[in-house]
Amino acid sequence: MKHKRITLLAALLFSYVVFVPQVKAYIDPATTTYVIQIISALVITLGVTIGMFFTRLRLSILNLYVRISGFFVQLFSKKKGDRSVAPVAQRDARTVVSADKKRHRTDTVLPGRERLSLSLILGGAFSFTFVLFGIYELFMLNTESFLYPLGQIIPVTLLMTVLVFTIVAGILFIVPRRAFGVLASLVFGVLLAGYVQGNFLNGVLGQLTGDSIAWEAHGGDFLINRLIWALLLSIPFLVRRISVKAWHRLLKGVSALLIVIQFISMLILYQPYTPANEDEGFVLTTKNIYETAADKNVIVIVLDRLDNRYIESVLAEDPAFFDSLDGFTRFTNNMSLYSQTFPSVANMFSGKLHMFERANRDYLKDAWADASFLPGLYDAGYTINLYMEQGYTYSEPKDLKAFTDNVIHGEIRVLPFDAASQFMRLSALRYAPLGAKPFFWTTTERFAQLVSTEAEISPYITDDVAFYDGLKEQTLDVSGRDKQFTYLHLRGPHAPYEMNERAERVTSDQSGSIIQTKGSFHIVYEYLDQLRALGLYKDSTIVITGDHGSRKDDRNPLDRAIVTGLFVKPAGYEGEPLATNDAPVSSDNLRPFIYEQAGLDHATLGPTYFEVAKDSKQVRYLYHRLIASEGLPSRLLIYEIKGDANSFSNWTLKETRVLKH
Repeated sequence: MKHKRITLLAALLFSYVVFVPQVKAYIDPATTTYVIQIISALVITLGVTIGMFFTRLRLSILNLYVRISGFFVQLFSKKKGDRSVAPVAQRDARTVVSADKKRHRTDTVLPGRERLSLSLILGGAFSFTFVLFGIYELFMLNTESFLYPLGQIIPVTLLMTVLVFTIVAGILFIVPRRAFGVLASLVFGVLLAGYVQGNFLNGVLGQLTGDSIAWEAHGGDFLINRLIWALLLSIPFLVRRISVKAWHRLLKGVSALLIVIQFISMLILYQPYTPANEDEGFVLTTKNIYETAADKNVIVIVLDRLDNRYIESVLAEDPAFFDSLDGFTRFTNNMSLYSQTFPSVANMFSGKLHMFERANRDYLKDAWADASFLPGLYDAGYTINLYMEQGYTYSEPKDLKAFTDNVIHGEIRVLPFDAASQFMRLSALRYAPLGAKPFFWTTTERFAQLVSTEAEISPYITDDVAFYDGLKEQTLDVSGRDKQFTYLHLRGPHAPYEMNERAERVTSDQSGSIIQTKGSFHIVYEYLDQLRALGLYKDSTIVITGDHGSRKDDRNPLDRAIVTGLFVKPAGYEGEPLATNDAPVSSDNLRPFIYEQAGLDHATLGPTYFEVAKDSKQVRYLYHRLIASEGLPSRLLIYEIKGDANSFSNWTLKETRVLKH
């Protein structure tokens, strides 16, 4: 027994070190601990098999002993002339045969006690897998996408688990006896098929980035998936026709095994949460979001996924659309270093590279801890307000509090029942067959909008329509500060598309990337008009850009250019028509430009946007991370760009790195 425990512990520790995936910045319902579960199942099965072997060996030895003893008893009885033993032995044998036949009967009606035990184990496995473990594993594997600890949703999750258990087990037990076998087979079939689906058949899902999935492109996958489900659903019915005894053992054994191996995974995934002390809890809030400084304002507005192609498409429909950006220069050849929000924003402010060789959280903490750019502005007398979302751009609010004015004491709280509803939807998305997944599709943004705080000021959550409504209602106001740096991260043209050209909330069928781009600039124009009304437009430094361009997907190498949109207005400019500049600039030019506008020395940071010559031979790069798919591991593609980034012929794939995480 001691040897078995050591073997089990070693296997679990090995699984934890090697196979537990890193957390993501986007929720990934396709990521599971299936390797841990497989190893756990093998260890458990091996232990049970060894136990059964020695049990059978012991019984065989006892049986042999009984036979030998019986032989000698009969032998000595015959010598004594006792004839009564043989009939007794024959009668006992007939009794054993009769009992054996009774045990192997194929009667489809199980006794009440067996129905109760099977109902309980099936209800337990069903609720444990699809509710408790489903929510727990999804949370633990995607912790950086949630602003609150698991403990805040555990009570409701346990309540839902008990409710589902009661419903499933109760219905199974109270149905008519002859219908029990059919219903129990169906429940087990769904459990088995759902488990296989959730752990092995979700390759088409990927991360929930907000982009809708082209389900119509997976017709072949849908057909194969239906066949697999039909096969798995039929297994308990086929076994039951052959032998009720084998069916009973199959349902109870596999259901119990699923509970045990998933419970082991829960133990391995567990990450203890240390609650912050009262003086250490912080929230990045909407404080001062509609305020400006009286003298110098440096404003950076990021429209997530603002791509040059979107801008060109808008211009094709309306050549005068961007004329309101007077005093601005549009840079048509601008590159971001990364193709995703993480780690693009942190790199934009810190210049620190991330090669995806370690956890996102560790990189973000180091990037902000080592960064001197914003602390330099703070030391120069600028009030700094950052409006961006945790997990994608920073790890914890306390990492920003030393120089950020809108970080205040508080604790993020989740709306438990709303959150549980969304988590159940996410769990259903994971376990449902492919044909049913479109009904459960969800986005990371829906989870971010489920939080609140006890502080008087709400946490900042990316919601363009809400920001625009507040801007119209409250309007910009001049604070008592002289100098202010504002970073405002809006969703922009990033999916999901839920906003029209007038920044009104609509359904997805009424919007799209170009419509939402127009709506994003409708918000920007309102913001700029209010700056004009305050007389602050001319003297403000304003940058309107994206954190990255629009990639095709996260599974395949690029087949087109990704160029980030960029509009820049230095302080002192107003009234001049929108200009264009095709110099090869990048996000690295943002830091020196802002320092130059703030009157700080920027020589060590490199050239500003306007200091890059149009004929510069500057070589730029884009790091494009691919998630594991179709049997291929996670990879980092490093592209080199020379010349005009809008021409994909100027892009060269220089290196492909296989990622461990």
